[in-house]
Amino acid sequence: MKTRNIILAASLTGMLLTGTAFNTIAQTTDTVDTAATPNKLRVLEIKPMQFRVSYIQPQSNTVIVRILNTDRTILFSENKRIESNYLRYFDLSTLTDGTYTFEVTDGKEKYTQSFDILTKTSRVVSSIN
Repeated sequence: MKTRNIILAASLTGMLLTGTAFNTIAQTTDTVDTAATPNKLRVLEIKPMQFRVSYIQPQSNTVIVRILNTDRTILFSENKRIESNYLRYFDLSTLTDGTYTFEVTDGKEKYTQSFDILTKTSRVVSSIN
């Protein structure tokens, strides 16, 4: 019985000392579909997988904001009536690895910013003698 408890304690200690760390990274790339000002859409990662999306100087009173995946499937869509600028925070920590796009449509103009989610896994293994 004593040997069994020692083996159980050693196993639990080994599991506790064996660490797995996950680090999610998002990389962004800008694209503008029109010849207008390229800095109207700003996407800033303020914390890991938490983004601040701002759109300045809209030409119309309503903007359409969408988040798309690689297959162009709409994951989020919002028609927002705005007076001056658009600002919203997004928590995208539930998304799986892949390429995603923020898209803002302002009248006839469309602005996009794509980003990749890549989860890096690092493991630490230690042994108990």
